Amino acid sequence: MESTDFRTSIDVEVNRMQRIEEYADKHGMDVSDVMNIVLDKYAEKLAKNPVCNNTLNRYQERGTIYKSVHIRFSIISKRKLKDIANLYCYSLSYMLYLAMDYFEEFMYDVKEFARPCFHAVFVRMFEFPCFINSWGMNFHDSYDHSGQQTRNLFHLLN
Repeated sequence: MESTDFRTSIDVEVNRMQRIEEYADKHGMDVSDVMNIVLDKYAEKLAKNPVCNNTLNRYQERGTIYKSVHIRFSIISKRKLKDIANLYCYSLSYMLYLAMDYFEEFMYDVKEFARPCFHAVFVRMFEFPCFINSWGMNFHDSYDHSGQQTRNLFHLLN
């Protein structure tokens, strides 16, 4: 877990949470990572057909079949999901509720979570300090190269 992770809690329907937990246990993943994958893939699906809703936020109905679950996001994921949720006027809980309809499709053959990486540093190249940032994406198919290892590619920024 990174020190810059954003943590919150969302309400998840109990039977959908069981699917998430079973998948996480089966593949040795963290529950937050499974929810991150589902939300990220659903956000991509929504981003392909953006619709700005000028309505109040939509929430799923509360009841005894929901439980509050803690989830963590990287700051990058949080910003992306917040933008999509705001565009569609969805709460994060409702967005996960809708995304779970595609759980099998999204999670097909996923065995690990490659979190997005962001690297930033102040450097002195001229007579004043400059802020340099870069994105690291995981383009490797093998398990030998996790998304976290992309930071090793940016040793010049340190």
